Amino acid sequence: MALDEPPAIGDFPEDRLRARERRRRLKIGAAVVVIAVAVAIGISLLPTTPSTNVYVDPLQSACHPGGTFSCTIVLDAKQGTVSASAVKSVQINGTDATSAVTAAGGSVTIVATLPSITMQRGLPDVGASVHPPSVGAIIVFLSDGTSVSVVLGAGGILP
Repeated sequence: MALDEPPAIGDFPEDRLRARERRRRLKIGAAVVVIAVAVAIGISLLPTTPSTNVYVDPLQSACHPGGTFSCTIVLDAKQGTVSASAVKSVQINGTDATSAVTAAGGSVTIVATLPSITMQRGLPDVGASVHPPSVGAIIVFLSDGTSVSVVLGAGGILP
């Protein structure tokens, strides 16, 4: 047996110590990654803060059923004015909507639409007696990180 050969029985104690340290570092690294992912998911699930300055005008806002489900949302400010750049995005019934935002007279008008199926006397996949949605749970996300939410129907804000 040469002097540079490892013993036949097992590893050197130093090799076992290095392997133990390597496993410990991997466990700590995995724990850090798991904690970071959990924090990121938790932050993404936090609800947005309701706006204290912007509100939905109850007399000018409504949803319109049809081949394309659309909602007209008019935002006003309690103090000052609202600009079109204040609107970040719009969701209707949990789905991102296509929206056109215009500002006039200190308020902002948003026309948000969801594509719908072509209809003839009801919805073809569930029967002629079922009508398309006419109520929208609207969430308008504002650029300052807050949001405005309301439930709209054809007659305006629903209780």
